[in-house]
Amino acid sequence: MLMSSFRGGAAAGALLSLCLALSACSGSAATPGGATPAGTASGTTSPSASSSSSNANAVIIDITIAKRQVTPSGQKLNLSRGQTVIMHVTSDMDDEIHAHTGGDGYELEVTAGKPATGSFVVSDPGSFEIESHHLEKIIAILNVR
Repeated sequence: MLMSSFRGGAAAGALLSLCLALSACSGSAATPGGATPAGTASGTTSPSASSSSSNANAVIIDITIAKRQVTPSGQKLNLSRGQTVIMHVTSDMDDEIHAHTGGDGYELEVTAGKPATGSFVVSDPGSFEIESHHLEKIIAILNVR
């Protein structure tokens, strides 16, 4: 009897550990370096950062270009196919932000002193760069699975 109670308790403990581990991997925490899942708080507030069902699992990247420096710089992000990327850009210079995501990619025109927002959906697996065209600096690397 004692042995069967022990096995039942061990199984319950293992199940509880599994549930805790899975909930820790739910992706609800912000990723380091400026990218945030859309359902969590971001450094900025805008209508596109709402938690509507179409953007519920979107990744928001807050990009700042100032004094010829870009933030984030080379940040690596793991994404799933079909996930939306929303970029909020502020810059002190005119620029183009390119996302080399396969096909024609995505391009966002940025005017100095005017915040710009753009979004795209990653559909192909692989590793893709988001870069500042004029500065020729990598902002983020998207690892899509």
